[in-house]
Amino acid sequence: MDIKFVAFESMGVRSQASFIQTKSANVFIDPSAALAPRRFGLPPHLIEAERLLDVFNKIEELIKDSDLIIYTHYHYDHHDPGRFIDIELYRGKAVYVKDPGQFINLSQKIRASKFLKILNEKARIIYVADRRSVSINNVMIRFSNPLPHGEGNRLGYVVAVCISDADDGFMYTSDIEGGPREDHRVLLSFCDARIAVVDGPPTYLLGYRYSEESLRHSISFLSELLEINSLDILVLDHHSCRDLNYTEKFADLMEKAKNLGKHVKTAAEAMGLSPLFLEAKRRELYKEKPENGLKLLMSKYKGFEGKELGNIFGED
Repeated sequence: MDIKFVAFESMGVRSQASFIQTKSANVFIDPSAALAPRRFGLPPHLIEAERLLDVFNKIEELIKDSDLIIYTHYHYDHHDPGRFIDIELYRGKAVYVKDPGQFINLSQKIRASKFLKILNEKARIIYVADRRSVSINNVMIRFSNPLPHGEGNRLGYVVAVCISDADDGFMYTSDIEGGPREDHRVLLSFCDARIAVVDGPPTYLLGYRYSEESLRHSISFLSELLEINSLDILVLDHHSCRDLNYTEKFADLMEKAKNLGKHVKTAAEAMGLSPLFLEAKRRELYKEKPENGLKLLMSKYKGFEGKELGNIFGED
């Protein structure tokens, strides 16, 4: 099993796009990306915009090579309804999607309806992923029951993914924000994974939209995840990498990993790259060179109809 992390916060954009090449099929999970519409009171910097467009070029190339595409929920950093991706690339694909009718909030239900209209015209076949298992020769793909997107259900629900064969295992939690709820603990026995991709706690929202209690519960969950015998690498990225000082909050977790002989890495580090925390450095980017990236994004946005770009980049 060959795993390619395509786009994450440690690679300069909001995303968890992951491409998994198995012996039986190429699987692309959440092939999309986005930027924070506002961070530190500032819109996306030109460097961020350029990075996002570069990422979408890579995503489009890998969609062409994908046999199966998975969408774990309907936030724009996880699915693209033709904003920057050519929707013709969805033609002929087998697609698994988060159930658009159950365990879903209103905004995602609306987005799901629009996206599924596109997929119904293009995709070869569409399956509801929730709780499903599919075997492709010797490769098993399993989907979890719907899990809350973080400490509450305001942002809706997601499905986690386990891909395994005789020799390897991979788990993708999607957006559980570190796993602060009891519901998330089902993932501790969900997958015998060698590599687990977990969106870390959004410590940049601590005390505002993420509580100290949730952080404690998340660290406890992640600590137990490290104890899974098969696990070698915990990829901790996405929400956590919007905070330049996130590792300070996870000092005990890092120490435990070291003592267990396990590895905690960003997606960039797992790919042998130096992390590129552009969103977390947006203030610094503007101080060095005050160049707004919105004009470039609007020029490339396929669905632009005079709308504010903030409406298409937000996670809510």
